[in-house]
Amino acid sequence: MKKDILLFLLLIYIILPTTLFGAGESKIYHNKLNSCKLTKQFFNNYEPMEFNSTNNLLYESGKEPMYCGEKIVIKGVLLDERCVPISDAKVYLWQAGCDGKYPYKPLRKMINKKKLNINNGSSFIGSGIATTNNEGEFYFVTVYPNYKESINIRVQHRELGIMQTQLRMNKSEEFNQQEDYQSEATKRYNFKIVMRGKTLKNY
Repeated sequence: MKKDILLFLLLIYIILPTTLFGAGESKIYHNKLNSCKLTKQFFNNYEPMEFNSTNNLLYESGKEPMYCGEKIVIKGVLLDERCVPISDAKVYLWQAGCDGKYPYKPLRKMINKKKLNINNGSSFIGSGIATTNNEGEFYFVTVYPNYKESINIRVQHRELGIMQTQLRMNKSEEFNQQEDYQSEATKRYNFKIVMRGKTLKNY
């Protein structure tokens, strides 16, 4: 008799929550593994009329490097709102040089022309383009921005559209760049950029 009562109570304990509230398989509880905080958008009016097709802003290919300021590497990873890496996205970067001025012709006309210094004799080109790999990674070689300026980023993806933001220089580590700078210690700044939307329907 006692065994029957215990068995009956056990069945109620197992079946009743499932009947009233469902099995719980369709509900998603967001956590750090499946939800990423969206990157805030910031806009800068000094986007160049034409971007250079390189991720090295220090000098154009085939020319001697003649620039001022501290050389750094910007390394980033591009994710969607579910933390899935976004591959094959175009990343556009532009910034002012060590003098706080932009060394190119800007796209927009409603700007302060005093912030332009096109013929300054520096090899610093001020803009570049990178493409994210299959892990959402990209990098740029550039100079540490003037304290009044920021590094500007625009991301373009065929499915998720376009977003624009700014990078704050608050995360860094020393490393040896393995591309063209094997013998030179360079400071690297790591960033995570999260776009609104989902690249995959199921992940």
